[in-house]
Amino acid sequence: MLEGTKRAFVPVRRTFIQKPKGSGGTRGSSLAFLARDGSALDAYLLVHALASSSEPYQAVYPAATWVQLARLDEAASFDAAKSRWSKVVTKLTQLQLIERERKGNEMQYRLLDEAGDGKPYKRPKSVSDGHWLRLPHSYWREGFDATLAHPEKLMLIIALDQADGFILPFNQTASWYGISESTARRGLRGLETRGLLTKTSSFVPAPRSPTGWAEEFRYTLRGPFSKQAVDAAQAASRRKPEFVETSDT
Repeated sequence: MLEGTKRAFVPVRRTFIQKPKGSGGTRGSSLAFLARDGSALDAYLLVHALASSSEPYQAVYPAATWVQLARLDEAASFDAAKSRWSKVVTKLTQLQLIERERKGNEMQYRLLDEAGDGKPYKRPKSVSDGHWLRLPHSYWREGFDATLAHPEKLMLIIALDQADGFILPFNQTASWYGISESTARRGLRGLETRGLLTKTSSFVPAPRSPTGWAEEFRYTLRGPFSKQAVDAAQAASRRKPEFVETSDT
C-alpha cells in the first residue's frame, strides 16, 4: 500500500508541529492536540502516508482495513476496535486535519492543511511551499509505528524538522511545541536508548550560572531517520519512472 503512493516518505509541514513566530501564546500546533492521544496520532500519520500524491489527496479503503492497519484489533475485539477507530477519526475531523466520507463499504479520507485551519491540503514539493519534514516509510516498514512509545513518536516528528546537531532546551518544549518537559525528556531519552538518536554535550558560557558555564546538549537522528538514510530512500524512489515528488529539505 505504501508502494502504491509512489514516494519514499510522508511530507509534513512545520505548521503541523509549530505555529509561526508572532502567533501569540504557546506556539504548539496540531501535534500538541495529539500529544495525549497515541491512537489519533497513529491514525493521522497513517492516513497521511496512504493518501494519494496528487489531488484530491485522499485514501480510500474498507473500514476493516483501516482498523487492521492501525493495529487497533490487536488488543481488543474487532467491534471494539472499529468503534475506537471511528472515535479517533472523529477527533481528526474535529481538529480539521482530515475530511471523511463513506463510499459504500469503504471509508474515504481526504487530507486538509496540517495547521488544522480547515484549508484545502496541497502537497509540499519545493521551498515555496514552506518548511516541511520527511517521515520515511521505514517508520511503518520496520514496525516503528508499533514499537515506539508515544513520547518517542512525538519527539521523532519534532526531531525530523531539525538540522543535525540541534539544540532543544526541555524548559522550552511547552512554549515552542505544546509538549510537556517530562514528555520531551522521555521521548528523546527513549530514542537515544533505541540507537535512533545521538547526544553530545559541551560547556558554553552562561553568565547566570554560579560557575559561569552551562552544559549544552546537541542531538542528531540516526539509523533509518538520519538525513542520509532519508536522502538515500528518496533518491532510490526518484529513479523509478513513476515517482513525482521532489524536495529541497
